[in-house]
Amino acid sequence: MITRRSTLVAGLGAGLSLPALHARAQMRSTRFTLDWAFSGASAFAIAAHRLGYFRDEGIDARVSRGFGSGRVPVDIAGGAYDIGFGDFSSMARFAAENPAIGLVCVMMTFDGLPLVCVSRAGGPIREPKDLEGKRLAAPEGDAGRQIFPVFAEAAGFDAAKVNWISVSPELREPMLVRGQADAITGFVSSAVISLEGLGVTRAQQNIMRYRDYGVPLYSNGVITTRRYAEANPDIVRGIVRGISRGVQLMVRDPAAAAATVKEAEPLVDLPLETRRTQIVVDEMIMTDHVKANGLSAVVPARLEAGIGILEKVYRFPRRPSGAELYTDAYLPARADRAVA
Repeated sequence: MITRRSTLVAGLGAGLSLPALHARAQMRSTRFTLDWAFSGASAFAIAAHRLGYFRDEGIDARVSRGFGSGRVPVDIAGGAYDIGFGDFSSMARFAAENPAIGLVCVMMTFDGLPLVCVSRAGGPIREPKDLEGKRLAAPEGDAGRQIFPVFAEAAGFDAAKVNWISVSPELREPMLVRGQADAITGFVSSAVISLEGLGVTRAQQNIMRYRDYGVPLYSNGVITTRRYAEANPDIVRGIVRGISRGVQLMVRDPAAAAATVKEAEPLVDLPLETRRTQIVVDEMIMTDHVKANGLSAVVPARLEAGIGILEKVYRFPRRPSGAELYTDAYLPARADRAVA
C-alpha cells in the first residue's frame, strides 16, 4: 500500500474546509494490487495514484505492491483486493479452474507480449534452434518457461532437447552472467534490465522475443470480478480512466513516470527504473496495433487464439471464452485511450 501520500493527506485534514471534508468523505474506496514490487514496470499505476488521477475520479485507491502475477487472481478471488493489475494468462488459468469466481479483465494494458529467451551475444546461441542441447535457467513457475513449448513450436525447434535448471528468481540472471546457464527465460522488462544491472549491456544480450515468432498471447491487464464490477461500475471505470492517463504519461514522459516510483519507494535505483519504464513503453505498450487503435483495442481472434494456446499448455479443465475473460464495457472513449 502506498502510505506516504495517504499519511500526508491525513495530516492536512485539520486544515480543510467543511466542503472539502465533505467531498473527501464522498470518495469511494477500493483496494488495488500490483503484480510485483514498485518499479518502472508499474509506473503507470503509481503515477495515477501519486499524481491524483484516481482522486480526480472520486476514488481513494489503496495501492499495494504484489508478489507475482499468479497471486493477483487468487488475492482478488479471496477478497484481499477488489481490483488489480496482473498477467492475463495467469488470470485465464485461474478462471478456467474456478469459473464461479467470475474473474474478468476490464483493460488490456500491455498489448505486447514480454516473454523472452536471453543468451549472451557472440556465444553459440544465435537463433532459437541453437537452444537445443543447451542449459536454460528459470524458476519452474516462470511464464517464459511455461510458454516455452509454444515458442519452440512457433520457432521450429525441439523443446524436449533443452536442459532446464530450476532456480529462484534472484539467481536466474547471475547464472547466465557466470556461465552456469547458456540462456534464461523471463520478461523483457525484468531479465534484460537485471542483466544490465549486472554489467551485461543490451548490445551484449541476444534477446529472442516470443512474439517475433508468432506467439499471439496478450500480456498484463486490469483484473476484477464481474460481481465487483457490476456492483461498482463507476469505480471500475474510474480506475481504468486513471490507468489510461498513467500509461499516457509513461509514453509521453517515461522519466516523469519513473520519478513517481522513486517517490513511492525511495530505495529504488532511479536510472535503472527509468530504463525499465522505457523498455515497457517500447516493448509492451507501443505496439503498432496500439499506435493505430489506442489502448485495450482487443482483437477477438487473437484473444481466442491465445486462450487456445493456454488451454493446451495448462490443460484447462474447461475452456473459457474470450467474452467470459475480457470486457470492454468499462473502457473510456477511444479518444481517451489514444497514445502517441
